[in-house]
Amino acid sequence: MDNNIKKKYPRLLLVHMSMVKENDPVNLLLRMQFADWPKDKIAQIHAQAEINGFGEFCDKYYQLKSCDRLFGGLFDLLRGKVFKMVDAKKIKEFYGEENKIYVPNFTDRFKKYIGDLLIKSGVWEIIFNTRLSESMMAFIKDFKPDVIYTQGYSLGFVRLSMLISKGYNIPICFQTTDDWPNSLYNSSPVGWLVKKRANELIKFSKLRLAFGEKMREEYEKRYGVKFGLTYHLDNPQRFICKRTEDVKDKIKIIYTGGLGHRRYEAILDLLNVIRRNQFLKENAEIYVYTHSIPRELPKEILNSQKITYLPLPAHENLPLILSEASILFLPESFNEDRKAIEYSISTKAHLYMMSQKPILVYGPPYSGTVNYAMHNGWGFVVNERSEKKLIEELLNIFDKNKKNQKIQEARKCIKKNHDLVEGRKKIYEMLLSIKNNNNGACN
Repeated sequence: MDNNIKKKYPRLLLVHMSMVKENDPVNLLLRMQFADWPKDKIAQIHAQAEINGFGEFCDKYYQLKSCDRLFGGLFDLLRGKVFKMVDAKKIKEFYGEENKIYVPNFTDRFKKYIGDLLIKSGVWEIIFNTRLSESMMAFIKDFKPDVIYTQGYSLGFVRLSMLISKGYNIPICFQTTDDWPNSLYNSSPVGWLVKKRANELIKFSKLRLAFGEKMREEYEKRYGVKFGLTYHLDNPQRFICKRTEDVKDKIKIIYTGGLGHRRYEAILDLLNVIRRNQFLKENAEIYVYTHSIPRELPKEILNSQKITYLPLPAHENLPLILSEASILFLPESFNEDRKAIEYSISTKAHLYMMSQKPILVYGPPYSGTVNYAMHNGWGFVVNERSEKKLIEELLNIFDKNKKNQKIQEARKCIKKNHDLVEGRKKIYEMLLSIKNNNNGACN
C-alpha cells in the first residue's frame, strides 16, 4: 500500500467481544470489511479467552482482565464455576453417531438453573460490568485511536465503548447485523436496561450502520437518527472460476449452515417433498454441510439415504462446494423469535447469489432474509410452512426462463450491495469522514 494512502486511514479501535483473527469462523463481517486496513492502524479490545482462529488481524490486542470489571476479584473467583454450571447438560455431538442420552441428576439440574439465571437473565453482566482500568487506559493512549468501532451486543461492551469515547473524545461507529437491542435479555427485566443503553449508544455514535434497508427504515423511525447502509461483502470473482455445469438428471440440493433453532424442520419438509414427487425421488439428493448434528434431530432425517451430512467448509473453500449444487437451499426457522430474525439477513445469502445457482428460500414472511429475497427478486421464495407450496416453487426452478431471471436479479443485487471493493471503499470513506469531523484527539 502506498504510504500516502496508508496515512489517510483512521486508527481504528475495535471494541468487540470475540477476538478477531486473520482466519477465524466467527468474525467474517469484520474480516471482510477491514482486511485491507493497514495492520498497524487497527487494534482491538476483546473479552475472549479461547481463540477460534489463527493469524494476527490487528497490530495490538487487549483482553479484558479482572481489573477491567466491577468486583473483578469476585469475577475471577466465580467465572469458571458459573460457566461450568451453565454447561451442566452439554452433550458433545458427532457426525452420524447415535444420539447420546444424558439424564441429569437433581444437583446438575439445580446448577444449570442457577447458572442460566445469572447468565441468560443479564444479571451477571450488571454485577460485573466493565470499567476503564489503568492498564486499559495505557493501551488506549499507546495506540491513539481516531475512531472506535463497536457492534454492542452486550451491556459491558456498550458501556465500555461509551466510556472510551467520552474519556478520550473519540467518535464511535456503531454497526449491527441484527436487532439485539430488542432481543437481548428480552425475557428478563434486564431487557429494559439493554434498550435504554442501546438507545444511548446509538444516539451518541457519530456513524451508525444498519444491515439492509428494512433495518435502516425501522431504526431511523425507532431512534430518530440517520443510519448508513451496509451488507455482507465478498469478491464475486472468486466464485467465477469455480462454477460448474449442472449434471443432467442429477439434482444436488445443497444447504450450508447450522441446524439449530429447529431449522432442521425445513430439511424435513424438503425431504418429504422429494419423497412424494416421483421425478425428485429418483433424481434429487440433499447435501447438508454443518458444524454439528443437534441431538434432537429426528431419526428420519438423520438416517435418510437421501441426505448426506458433511462438515462445514472453510470460507475459502465455499465457492467450490456451492459450484457443485443444482439448487441452493436457504431456510429460516419458522419457530425463531420474530425479534431475533426480523431484521437479520443470512450470512449465506450473498454467497449463494455469487455462486450463480438457483436459490430456494424457505421461511416466515417476517424474516429479514425472506423479505430481502422477495424485495430484490433473487430467490424462489416460499414464505409459509407448506409442503404444497414448497414443491410448487421447487418445480419452478426447472423452468429455464424463471431460473435465469432469478440469477440475473442476483447479479444486480451483488453489484449493488455486496461487492467487496465498493463496500470497503464505502466503509473507509464513512470512517474517514467522522475522523476528519472530530475536533478532539486521544491524549
